Amino acid sequence: MALAKFKNIIKGYSSPKPFDISEIDQCIEYDIHVVEKWLSHLQEYMGAKYSIKDKNVLELGPGSDLGIGIYLLLRGCSQYNACDVNDLVKSSPDSFYEKLFERLEGMNSQSNIDDLKRQLQEAKAGNHSQINYVVRNDFDIAAAFGESTVDLVFSQAAFEHFDDFNATVSQLSEVCKPGAILVTEIDLKTHSRWIRDKDPNNIYRYPAYLYNTFWFRGIPNRLRPYQYKEILERFGWTDISITPATKFDDSTDSYSGMNRAFADGKNQMDYLTIILCAKKKGVD
Repeated sequence: MALAKFKNIIKGYSSPKPFDISEIDQCIEYDIHVVEKWLSHLQEYMGAKYSIKDKNVLELGPGSDLGIGIYLLLRGCSQYNACDVNDLVKSSPDSFYEKLFERLEGMNSQSNIDDLKRQLQEAKAGNHSQINYVVRNDFDIAAAFGESTVDLVFSQAAFEHFDDFNATVSQLSEVCKPGAILVTEIDLKTHSRWIRDKDPNNIYRYPAYLYNTFWFRGIPNRLRPYQYKEILERFGWTDISITPATKFDDSTDSYSGMNRAFADGKNQMDYLTIILCAKKKGVD
């Protein structure tokens, strides 16, 4: 934990993906894979008839580039909004987008790539665009996007970094229309890359006072699945579905060595990553 905090102090938060933005082909495939995975979960949750066509979409924590937003527009969304604390997108090279557009054109020869290119350029220039990327140090979603504007919310391994999840969900509930859908993958594991594979639940071994001693902004909040569910329900979200994307196998004692705050079975310590889907109340 000390090393993680030291690294954050020295380097800040610069690499949300498991590889650098300079690995362009990997980043492109990652963006496309993430969107396809979201859409698969969305279809399972809402049924095959649900369509993202003409939907106003919000992504929380878009990371190092706008590839996901561009691909969502290609898939039919009318508007892509994104909010982040760190302006990582500014470092994405033009060569990334050049290769991305080549890749997308190869996937769909009928798509209007030229229009997507214009949308990206307008967004980079700070003009009105179908791509609305917002960086706010306070991560105030409500102030950024207004009331009842969003149809669909996506997020990839970002919810576990929200310092005040209650505040985030409160604001998210303001910007979402009644009946809006949330689809997110949440990474519950230790995030330090030198230990997460060997001891994924390492962050749950420490008492709160010790863990908070090494706190820095964006450190995993250690919320467990039942807590995400309770907070969402508190702010008017319903039909909450939580399924494990990865988990320990049955031969592993996932509770061994856990701090007593995580020793109860309700914590589902065998869950390593989860898919959470929910609907905002208001439309049957």
